[in-house]
Amino acid sequence: MTHFGAMALLLGCLCSSNAPAAPLAGADLSSLPRLEAAGAVYRVDGVARDPLAIFYDAGNRLVRLRLWHSPADSLDRLPAVVAFARRVRAAGFEILLDLHYSDTWADPGRQDPPAAWVGLSEAALADSVRSYTADVVRAFRDAGVLPERIQLGNEIDNGLLWDRGRVGAGGSRWDAPAPWSQLTAFLVAAAAGVRDAAPADSPPRIVLHVADGGDAAGCRRFFGQMVAAQVPFDEIGVSFYPWWHGTLEQLAANLADLARRFGKPVMVAETSYPWTLGWADGVHNLMGLESQLHAGYPATPEGQRCFLADLREVVAGVPDGLGAAVIVWEPAWTAVKGSAGSPVENLALFDFDGEALPGLFYPSGAR
Repeated sequence: MTHFGAMALLLGCLCSSNAPAAPLAGADLSSLPRLEAAGAVYRVDGVARDPLAIFYDAGNRLVRLRLWHSPADSLDRLPAVVAFARRVRAAGFEILLDLHYSDTWADPGRQDPPAAWVGLSEAALADSVRSYTADVVRAFRDAGVLPERIQLGNEIDNGLLWDRGRVGAGGSRWDAPAPWSQLTAFLVAAAAGVRDAAPADSPPRIVLHVADGGDAAGCRRFFGQMVAAQVPFDEIGVSFYPWWHGTLEQLAANLADLARRFGKPVMVAETSYPWTLGWADGVHNLMGLESQLHAGYPATPEGQRCFLADLREVVAGVPDGLGAAVIVWEPAWTAVKGSAGSPVENLALFDFDGEALPGLFYPSGAR
């Protein structure tokens, strides 16, 4: 770690110019097809461009795509996601497929099973997880866009497929051998589904993803349970939003500990930071208060860029070169007029007029 010191603070942020070797830079662009259908336009220096080309030219090489089981909107269903993956691959990106195992958003506070699986026994649910995962991987494989990485569940600190696969923190009713055993059985089934459909000589790397990247004790405990149960996984993913998950120093300590303890690459699978505290529509935003900012990083375009650059430096500094990637979550989700609106337009990497912000170019360091 090269800074987080007083001199950098005098510059108005903690942005460094001598960062270690860069991890893979990426963006979760799951909502981009819907945004484009609603009329979203993305510009660099006033010139409208294909947003995938903008991200690629800025230094990004990885796109994360979300998949729900049976969502209401056809743009979130498997055929549409596979079609978008073709476009992503043609643009030159690697793909991380994020399987939510739900019909809607899954996170630490909500892990609803697909409606088609409600009421199944544990054994039948595990079978469904395996066969569904295999079907998804087969669809991507047959389309020629097999993902390089597949994420089994989204922010699964508290498990998935509630209540069958629900776990919890120490002292809760969900913190017991039986719930943990059920969760790990589902994850073993999911990993088997990947192997069932993927080429044996080049299978996707399996990522397990938890939410709180600043919680070292919680991460140690979760991944310790995974290793003890022999859940197959190749990489560790964490989310890091400082208004929820602490400081960059806490993230750095946790990632270093995870890498040393488990010997696997670690990534920040989700992050973002505000370029303004203002809102462009009436949809409630994830954050918008001065008190939610990380010290040293104002809610300005330059503050956003510095935060992302310094977060990238944290991941690059993980011991033994095990810092794998930094993925910005939904950085193209702007407030498009005529759409349902955005809860993150002040966290996007485009301003309210669709112009690219300096933070979009943080992987390469220059426009």
